[in-house]
Amino acid sequence: MLSRFMITTAFATFLAFGSQVIAANEEAVVAKVNGKEIKLKEVTRLEKALPPQVLSGAKDKDKLFTTLRDQMIDITLLIEAAKKAGLEKDADVQKAIQQATEQVLVQAYLSKELKSFVTDSAVKERYDRLVASLPKDEMEVKARHVLVKDEAAAKKIIEDLKKGADFLKIAREQSIDKASAQEGGDVGYFRKGDMVKEFADAAFALVPGKISETPVKTQFGWHVIKVDDKRKVKAPKFEEVQEQLKAAVLEESMLKLVTSLRDKAAIERFNQEGKPEIGGDKKVEEPAKK
Repeated sequence: MLSRFMITTAFATFLAFGSQVIAANEEAVVAKVNGKEIKLKEVTRLEKALPPQVLSGAKDKDKLFTTLRDQMIDITLLIEAAKKAGLEKDADVQKAIQQATEQVLVQAYLSKELKSFVTDSAVKERYDRLVASLPKDEMEVKARHVLVKDEAAAKKIIEDLKKGADFLKIAREQSIDKASAQEGGDVGYFRKGDMVKEFADAAFALVPGKISETPVKTQFGWHVIKVDDKRKVKAPKFEEVQEQLKAAVLEESMLKLVTSLRDKAAIERFNQEGKPEIGGDKKVEEPAKK
């Protein structure tokens, strides 16, 4: 199974490589350091590596160019100094360079192969599948609660509410669920399977506007529940889940790609002592027959 890190990295790579825009004058020389030319495309690469929030906040493009160009000058000087120190021949440095090269190759390959799969139509098709999979008549409720440590305190709250006490005020002052207490006990909309059974059963049994007649015990303590609304579950808007759907399409496409590569490869597995694995999966994955 593909790791979440690999999928996340691939998604970032896809966006970076897939959206790359090369300047028309990319070969323009913007600086020289001891005779070595620094071209505009090198400055552009630095710019593309900046976080989106930095780019959006950089209103003076000329100043940004100057800053990045000077950074490239500093980088070039540091590279020259490292070479003069003989570091490029260091075994650890060579290994790190090899790993970096391999990573760039993997990123470029993934970008090239996956670009045709992560399309607007593929994401929209994934959204349509999501909507179609939702239960047609599933309900959700919007509720509030006051959570206390003992039953006696919960019963006292119910008595006070029957006498006209303000639920939101009690929740803010007495609930030990500090997250919801700040919102007057509001836990938002939820489906029956989203909450522990005792809480969900009690909430879904209530009519909107009503309060639980008796305290509800769960593993967290004793609850007094009020239901504000009950409705059929609505499908999320496309814009709300678009990025998650893109990631899902990417994950699915990566799985297919890696599976295809595995099917064409002969793979041998060994344990940490270098001995062939015994039992479990087959030790050698022969290329799939055509």
